[in-house]
Amino acid sequence: MNAKRTLILGLVLFSLNYSCKKNKIAVPPDGGVTTRTSGPPNIIFLLADDMGYEMPTFDGGESYNTSHLDSLAANSMVFTECHATPICSPSRVELLSGLYNFRNYLQYGWGVYDTQYISYAKVLQNNGYKTCVVGKWQLSDWAIGLENVGFDNYCVLNPSGNLYRSPTLLDEFGKLPQSVTQDKYSEDITGNYALNFIDQNKDKPFFIYYSFMLIHVPDQPTPLDPNFQSFDDNTSDTTYIGSMTHYLDLKVGALMSKLKADGLDKNTIIVFSGDNGSQGNFHSIYKGKEVAGEKGRTTELGTHVPLFVNWPGHIMPGINNNLVDFSDFGTTFLDMANVKNKPPGDGVSFYPQLFGSGGTPRSWVYCYYDPFPLDKPGGEPQTQPISFAQDTAYKLYKTDRMGTKAGQFFHFTVDLEELNPLQDSQLTPAQIAIKLKLQAALNGLP
Repeated sequence: MNAKRTLILGLVLFSLNYSCKKNKIAVPPDGGVTTRTSGPPNIIFLLADDMGYEMPTFDGGESYNTSHLDSLAANSMVFTECHATPICSPSRVELLSGLYNFRNYLQYGWGVYDTQYISYAKVLQNNGYKTCVVGKWQLSDWAIGLENVGFDNYCVLNPSGNLYRSPTLLDEFGKLPQSVTQDKYSEDITGNYALNFIDQNKDKPFFIYYSFMLIHVPDQPTPLDPNFQSFDDNTSDTTYIGSMTHYLDLKVGALMSKLKADGLDKNTIIVFSGDNGSQGNFHSIYKGKEVAGEKGRTTELGTHVPLFVNWPGHIMPGINNNLVDFSDFGTTFLDMANVKNKPPGDGVSFYPQLFGSGGTPRSWVYCYYDPFPLDKPGGEPQTQPISFAQDTAYKLYKTDRMGTKAGQFFHFTVDLEELNPLQDSQLTPAQIAIKLKLQAALNGLP
């Protein structure tokens, strides 16, 4: 271990607040940094793993304690129609690039970000933002990919190790030593890293991609549970889904407390979403009915995710029923930062909607889903593409080489499992118009 890292570990362990940072990220002495209260806003993107739309209370969920998220949402613009892809890697590639997956995912497939496509993080970095990612990364071979994609600092998970207790994490130096991670909780280490990054960057605009491991399987106890230290890491028990969801919520609360204590809350935009629908073993009460997650499926419960945007004193709180696609986030973040020269993409910025000016809301969203396009020995079986366009109630499939949905038209708010395609002979004039709209959207798309 080099002397610089030894010094940092000693200081942080002494204060019981490990920061896993270089000297430039160590917590500054009192009075060392002046809090910035004007100029370009800070942006923090909170991404929950496997939290479907039906889970948080602010969307109508009734099974989990999400009080900190609910408090934020009550003072935010809450979007009711945000749609991801059905699974994590494709969603995260689309988020970072602002491009549909058929453009930038098929060459490398699962777990890789193609750096020939500039990410919003790199554009923000090039426009004066300090950038950081913590938590689940998944899209590169460690530091080479992280730095090339546009992140100055990082503390991220190695997916080959434990997800939660005694995790395998990487910072700018490499793998964190076992002496630091043994019997510790991943979300505590990465969460502290994010807070320390804020401490070091109070005087400049910053962007944090705060990507939770929670609430991905395995379902295991958190530090709130009495058997946290004794639980078998090789097992999973759905009993702990509630505790895991609550712990995610508590980390959001800790972040907000930090921003308020530092006087940064009024100049920081918080964006919260989920990367895909919830797991199939998640049985949640949503508006009085039990709902099971459908992660991995192209149904509504596989792609519908929560979304809100919070910026005190700027955004009028309320409900927004316009469509949002995962390709939209990048261009929206760049609008938040007032970046003028944006790379080409498929996204439509929802930034103007945050202020009531409307912009140009989407009338449809598109999904190209082929999570494992390459045949990897010993890995997941090769998949075939599924593609569709949808609005808030109807969906039209263009491609489905894994099944029989190609060309089928569904009223999914009535037929949630998409079992009964609508026949042309039965369509009302209004439904004919919607189908024609979706067909037009699919023209030129695979």
